[in-house]
Amino acid sequence: MRNALVNDNFRAWIVLGLASLLVSSCSASFAVDGARAHARVVKQVSFGPRVPGSPGHRAMQSWLVQELERLGGRIERQTFTDSLLGTSVELMNVIARFGPPSGRRVALTAHYDTRAWADQDSDSAHRGEPVPGANDGGSGVAVLLEVAELLAHKAPPTGVELVFFDGEDQGREGLPDEYCRGSLAYAARLTSDRPVAAFNFDMVGDRDLAIHPELTSKERAANLVELVLDAAHATRARHFFTSPGPRVFDDHIRLLDAGLPAVDLIDFEYSAWHTHRDLPDQVSPESLAEVSQVAAWLVYRSPLARSQ
Repeated sequence: MRNALVNDNFRAWIVLGLASLLVSSCSASFAVDGARAHARVVKQVSFGPRVPGSPGHRAMQSWLVQELERLGGRIERQTFTDSLLGTSVELMNVIARFGPPSGRRVALTAHYDTRAWADQDSDSAHRGEPVPGANDGGSGVAVLLEVAELLAHKAPPTGVELVFFDGEDQGREGLPDEYCRGSLAYAARLTSDRPVAAFNFDMVGDRDLAIHPELTSKERAANLVELVLDAAHATRARHFFTSPGPRVFDDHIRLLDAGLPAVDLIDFEYSAWHTHRDLPDQVSPESLAEVSQVAAWLVYRSPLARSQ
């Protein structure tokens, strides 16, 4: 069974962490700033389309590395060449590590590229235009950077790896292998010194936020799904629900297939998805703050975050 990916050591951490869960679940609050996170969404959109190979993509990479270096992350640029729709393109995953340099670590992931065409747009005049990517791309990056703000001021008890994937959103509908190229390259480079779990954040800033357990995540990494729900309860998140959502092919699939337990945090009911309307006015500072609180709990308070 795929749930066996969550190994015996992880199960032991769940048991050993129950006492801390009972304490921290009563009240957990972190100094996140939804307005700051939203400003970072606006900043990303200001670069223009972040399609691989474009000027906006290069500006995004430079800004992202600068932000993470400023916040004290230990940076790795994971560069690789991939073929996107028959064209060879240079891609780069950006990885920032915080906390202890060795030992157990947890990964939070998101993609930063944006889609080259708005194929879901109701207006055919816009379907050939690139997607602005405020929520689809921008929101996950903003959440991870908000966690980085916390990590810069308070060291986590265990290692944290923030991974920003490139080349996630350039595939054609119905051809899943064309998607998630950055996470595929990251997964191919995993060694025995890998994170124990990964939490992927994608489209998490919707004004009408509703995050349900993604179906493949629930089937293949059920214990991590439960941790996310524990985090939502502990932080009093109002827009996380226990009923399962749809099955989504996202970056977490590449990680699961490589044997890394991973779940997808996503609100796929987003009317501006893959349209020219995916702009900052569709993204809520309150939603970004709520999801950032959940992410912070995972790296500071969950059983995975026990000091080593």
